[in-house]
Amino acid sequence: MSVRTIRKHLPLIAVTASALALLSACGEPLSAEGREVDTDDTVVAFDIPPPTVTGSCFRNDSFTRIECSGSASGGVAPYTYQWQMAHNLDANPDPVNFYWRNGSTTFSEPCKYDLFIGGRYYTKYIRFRVLDANNYVSNFIEQPFICWTPNP
Repeated sequence: MSVRTIRKHLPLIAVTASALALLSACGEPLSAEGREVDTDDTVVAFDIPPPTVTGSCFRNDSFTRIECSGSASGGVAPYTYQWQMAHNLDANPDPVNFYWRNGSTTFSEPCKYDLFIGGRYYTKYIRFRVLDANNYVSNFIEQPFICWTPNP
């Protein structure tokens, strides 16, 4: 080879050698061959159960309101607390027929109850659930209450 031929191919040789050196020097091997892999600490999304809720409601002393509190466990915090108020006045009280409202761990809803003349008694359903950080939906809890309205 002449000097002229070497000079002509020198940039190509330099680029190829640099690329080869760079590719062989960077990173780790692509496979786990030859090294121990610890899988005991690996968290898989399927290992995280959805959240569960507990709670209770009661009538206040004057029988005019329902006061509720709830809590959540499991899943991934933070939680979005949701409450639903359903009734059987002129609608089917199934959960799919009413909206879930974002709130906190407490909820208060008017509900008069006494011996009234006229008006109408109906059942009000208070429901509680949470969404976790992964948007997994918990179970819901429900408590029914008899309420009165002056409207027939």
